[in-house]
Amino acid sequence: MSANRIPDTDDVRAPVERKVQIAGNSTFVVSLPKEWATEQGLESGSSMYLYPLEDRLVAAAGTVSCRDRTVTIDAEPIDDESVLQRARAAYLAGYDRITIENADALEPDARRTLERAIGRLVGMEIETVAADAITASSVLDVGEVSLPQTVAQARQLALEMHEDAVRAVRDGDEDLARQVIGRDDDVDRLFAFVSRGFHRGLEDVHEIDRLGTDRTAAFRQYRIARQLERVADHAERIAEVPARQSSPPEAELADRLETVGGDARRVVELALSGETERALSARSDVRRSVSEVDRRLYDSGGPDAFLYGAVLRSLERTAEIGGNVARATAESTIGE
Repeated sequence: MSANRIPDTDDVRAPVERKVQIAGNSTFVVSLPKEWATEQGLESGSSMYLYPLEDRLVAAAGTVSCRDRTVTIDAEPIDDESVLQRARAAYLAGYDRITIENADALEPDARRTLERAIGRLVGMEIETVAADAITASSVLDVGEVSLPQTVAQARQLALEMHEDAVRAVRDGDEDLARQVIGRDDDVDRLFAFVSRGFHRGLEDVHEIDRLGTDRTAAFRQYRIARQLERVADHAERIAEVPARQSSPPEAELADRLETVGGDARRVVELALSGETERALSARSDVRRSVSEVDRRLYDSGGPDAFLYGAVLRSLERTAEIGGNVARATAESTIGE
């Protein structure tokens, strides 16, 4: 049976088996059927890129990244919130140019919110603003950033937010609490960028290479970034308590909340470091500590017991998030 086979199908995505041949003494050659190659957009002189992965060799044409990544969203037939959601979805899907047409159908406040939200997306810039249209385009050179670095930034920011939120509750510091709440959007932006890079990399192997990673690692980074966004969300919830509590907690309770908060963050840190067993053991310790402090709150009562119970729930959820990260890390390293 010949090693050079073209599938008996009209599906252009079906694989083509070819035999590696030698030309001269130092070059291997793989021939491509002209008709099939033309259907893939290849021609004489086209560049090809070969990416060696653990279990395969991926061949990509140099033109794969040149497709038009533009989208137009009509604001007239949908509500204002849906316009914002679709713009964000277009960014996550990897579009480089997003146009909102019939923008004059938006309420003034909604339009301002939309422009601010788009302008804050990592790598996006409002290009033109007219009465009836808003256009944003990507100005980011993907080669200048990396997914691992972005995840590292999200890690530092989320854990710092979490620590500051617990401190704000302990000290009754409303100013610090407001700063924590304001930084949640920064973590959301970082996660959105990781998500965008991951989704673009699924369809374009060049993109994932420029981001300094591979598809398996990108999936792990996406999962971890999603969990870090949730850590930041819980930090924001904790930071809402200082403005609602009648006074800072008593010293003993304050110390316990701070200790449990530190232990919860340690679960996340251990998981991110790949220490799965230690992370899961520390998570169990946090569960026990939360249960103990919660019982004391129930027994002692007090006007702010409910608020501190909510803080405990967020601390416990932070430890659970660390468990999720531990599983994601363990799954991705099986076989290494």
